Amino acid sequence: MTTKDDLELKQWAADWQAAPGDPASADKIRQYVARRGRLFWSFAAADLVVGGIALPVLVYLALVSRTSVERVAMLGLALITVLAVMFGWWNRRGVLRSSATTIADYVAISAERLRRMRMAWRVSWLVLAAEVVVLSIWVWDRTHSSTSPIAAAYQPLAWGWLGGFTLAAALALIKFGRWLSRDAERFEALKRELRRD
Repeated sequence: MTTKDDLELKQWAADWQAAPGDPASADKIRQYVARRGRLFWSFAAADLVVGGIALPVLVYLALVSRTSVERVAMLGLALITVLAVMFGWWNRRGVLRSSATTIADYVAISAERLRRMRMAWRVSWLVLAAEVVVLSIWVWDRTHSSTSPIAAAYQPLAWGWLGGFTLAAALALIKFGRWLSRDAERFEALKRELRRD
């Protein structure tokens, strides 16, 4: 958030606290905050599940790998997993629970959650790019220079798998980015509705 955004948010918060407010609009904000709170908890649970499954599997694959390139690739993916989970928890600090008591507090926490979801979305693109680089090196090693390379007939399948994974992840991120934009519009509409009350 910029300083101007912070000042505007504080001014809106002061106005809403001073105004009597419409109970229906206030209830909509509370419901919005509760839904986003559940979304943040589901992201936290997903981090635990993905990290809890991927990390041991990747470390095991690194330990039993046949080549140093494969070992480095698996450890690289494990490191990306650890960093992504750590970022996720760092990014959600302080906004998993809403301890709001006023509508202005609900608005403030919603604005902060939206900002952090946008940050997570941007970082997800970096995570995807890092994974694609590591997996590309691993697939290339498996198809060309490995001690037991993949048969030529299966090489397009290996690259197709990587392309399909990348495309699916990119489409999911694009869809999530569009959802974030729509959610920001819904949030702005709620703020406008509260401002009218």
